[in-house]
Amino acid sequence: MKVLKIPLNTMLLTFVSLWMLTGCQSDEGVDKETQITETTEHFYVKSVHYFSSAWPKTFWQNFEKPDVPKELQQIKNDGFNTVVLTVPWRGFEKNFSADKTTSVDAMYQRLDFMLQEITALDLHFMLRLGFPHDFNPDVDASILQLCQGMYTEEKTRQQWLDYLNNIKNIVTSYQSYSAGMMISWEDFWCPHFVFTELSQQERLQLAQTMGYSEWLRSSDKNQHAIKTLLGQNEISSANTAIPKKNEQSYVLYLDFIDHALHDILLLTRTVFPNTSLEIRVDKDPVKVNDKLIWVGHDLYLEDSHRATYWAPFWGAKNQGELLTADEAVEKFDYFLNYVTGDGINNNHVIEQFNFTDNTPYFPNNANIKPDEVNNFLVKAAPLLKQKSSGYGLWAYRDYADNLFYNAYFEQGLHGWQHNEQVGIQAINGDNHVHIKAGGFIEQSMIISDRVMWAVSYENMSFCYQGHKAGEVVITVNDEQVVQLKTETGRQCHLMPAELFKKHLKGKIRIQALNDVIMDEVKIYGFIQELGVYDHFGQPGPYLEGVRQLNKEL
Repeated sequence: MKVLKIPLNTMLLTFVSLWMLTGCQSDEGVDKETQITETTEHFYVKSVHYFSSAWPKTFWQNFEKPDVPKELQQIKNDGFNTVVLTVPWRGFEKNFSADKTTSVDAMYQRLDFMLQEITALDLHFMLRLGFPHDFNPDVDASILQLCQGMYTEEKTRQQWLDYLNNIKNIVTSYQSYSAGMMISWEDFWCPHFVFTELSQQERLQLAQTMGYSEWLRSSDKNQHAIKTLLGQNEISSANTAIPKKNEQSYVLYLDFIDHALHDILLLTRTVFPNTSLEIRVDKDPVKVNDKLIWVGHDLYLEDSHRATYWAPFWGAKNQGELLTADEAVEKFDYFLNYVTGDGINNNHVIEQFNFTDNTPYFPNNANIKPDEVNNFLVKAAPLLKQKSSGYGLWAYRDYADNLFYNAYFEQGLHGWQHNEQVGIQAINGDNHVHIKAGGFIEQSMIISDRVMWAVSYENMSFCYQGHKAGEVVITVNDEQVVQLKTETGRQCHLMPAELFKKHLKGKIRIQALNDVIMDEVKIYGFIQELGVYDHFGQPGPYLEGVRQLNKEL
């Protein structure tokens, strides 16, 4: 598959846009073989996305099995009835250059383990299929390659079906506890943020491989209006390119994107009937002369199962304002009226109910006054009950954007380069890394791909669970960042971010000056916060508000 080369600045803008918008309930199946237990009208989904003490991009390699039962019990004790798992396509599968991918058996086994633990506590589960983020170094396809291939390549679409069937083989044993499957528009993001930024020739090529010009010709819209917006008398593959965002015909392309995404949803439903879509609830600006016209997306009001997302900046001025609880409730009600078509279809789960948002890209986004968040949560309960079929928390536990793969060593030393002075030591059934004097572990990476917004950090944190104290040196491309003494227990050390920003592509090494044994190694610059539980699992300021919300629902 030919993959278009994307400039770095375009990619950065792409990921900024994705994080701004982030980071879905449905019943499953229609016959006895494929049926996933239907969510009845009496089952209101109260869910959390579960990442243990890791974060979304490293969860499946890192979670430690002894921690899972007690963490799931805590979720249940807090009043939730459903656990959402993001299941990456890349990472669960590899060798995408072949016609048929190779399954990573260890990941499917860990999915099976996780479903066992969830259902053992009489909790339901929901899977977000195709989450694109995973640091597995063995995967030979980028996020962009797979995204593009889903719109342009039959081979990629067949690989998608193979992945879905592998998931189905695991899920079938637990079908009575399924609260549904979903896919998200965010995971098929490239037409929105990348394709429009390419060269004229590349956009012409993509318009052909995606079927854009054919779709325009067969559209039931007024053909004269289409030609007027295109600025041409005939619609042909030779002269119809994917438009740039500043072109008036961009409004046509937005409709086409919705059409193409719907095809992916229909393809997914051939394996999991009634799969929900996390619909795109925000709008895109189309410039007409000097005026911006805001164009919304398909809300799937005809579907019985949908997923949505919300944060306080939705519908706000976003000038750094702090909203009162009553102001936030008013804007939340406006959002609910919009996504339900004023009550036409209330069957949606707000599976990312992000009542606070601290993502670093948009510091002017509106938030709720911290001392009024709990009040807002209580006041939101009647609206949720009336105008949705469930809700979920994305960052139930705050998480750090750790740049290391397999940082908990649950996969041994896979993904780490090291010398002979390094080994794995099991302590109480939990893997630790033992680095003898002169030993080192390191990973090579594009740092800006691994952390959320590397160039903005003034400091980075180095955290670990120490079992044997010692002394280590941390370097980036052989330049020393810090030399420090490690201690036993859970520890964190602050260090300057200068070298991480200097070497956006780098080799990060931890070298021991004497014997060191540690686990849960993290280097990060940002913590995603919701305020329910902190990064270390301690209760946050909004835990009681969430518990009260669950009681009301």
